[in-house]
Amino acid sequence: MTFDKKNKLSVAKAILAVLWKTGESGKEKIFSHKYIKLFCQNRHKGTYRSCISRLSSQNLIKKDYNDIIGLTDKGKRTALSAFIQAELNLHRREGYKWDGGWRMVFFDVPESKRAHRDYLRKVLKTVGFHEFQKSIWIYPFPVPSFLKELIFEENLRSHVRFITTNLIDNDSDLKKIFNLS
Repeated sequence: MTFDKKNKLSVAKAILAVLWKTGESGKEKIFSHKYIKLFCQNRHKGTYRSCISRLSSQNLIKKDYNDIIGLTDKGKRTALSAFIQAELNLHRREGYKWDGGWRMVFFDVPESKRAHRDYLRKVLKTVGFHEFQKSIWIYPFPVPSFLKELIFEENLRSHVRFITTNLIDNDSDLKKIFNLS
């Protein structure tokens, strides 16, 4: 699978995404991960070394005495975004079979966290959710795990509710939106 330029991640974001997904890892495990293989093809080894050095100097990653690389607290915040970007690039909306359930996300994120609210809205749209009412979004298929990680992220978790239900009265308009029979 190859990706066009808009779907590529920078080497730095790919490394951060791998670390979010795997936790602490050695360089070999990081560089053999699918994110690196898919998004950072044909990069020179020096690019990875300089990137790790830069991420370390930015205090986003840390290395221990065994050369195991992990995320700092600051890096965890940045890595979640990189992980979601990687997963969104891999996410395919086609091919799902409807199980009769509806997934709903309700949120009331305060203005002081507007950037988090806007980002959540962007991710919901990209996954395939539709706005049901203001700040209520609906989707008929199982929710990808990366979206749940975002919903339960520290800055959002107290402002967001996730509900799965099998019954919504008068849902013919929703079925039409999602091309369900």
